[in-house]
Amino acid sequence: MISSFNSPLNLHLIKKCPICSADYQQSNVQVLDENELGILTYASCLSCRANLLTKFTSLPQGVIGNAILTDLSPQEVLDFASQSPIEADDVLDIQTMLSKKELIKNFKKLI
Repeated sequence: MISSFNSPLNLHLIKKCPICSADYQQSNVQVLDENELGILTYASCLSCRANLLTKFTSLPQGVIGNAILTDLSPQEVLDFASQSPIEADDVLDIQTMLSKKELIKNFKKLI
């Protein structure tokens, strides 16, 4: 379905910064990932330096997009995207550490 998306044309959907309303320059919109599920883009505002992460998906009903403001760099976004998903056991481990007040101690070990 991504082939019907026509990505270069539809990246013009990212027009204005949600923080300062400055116009985005299309040359500052980076495509981080493109697959059958859609396009992941990263845009930086030249005026206020806010970073916008967007995901566009083409469906039979039209283009659907989500956007979030982020303080991550493009490389950090890609690094997080390549990590394995959080499992239920991971959440339970954190809950156990919190209840035993071990979470801060374990974070200090990492530093």
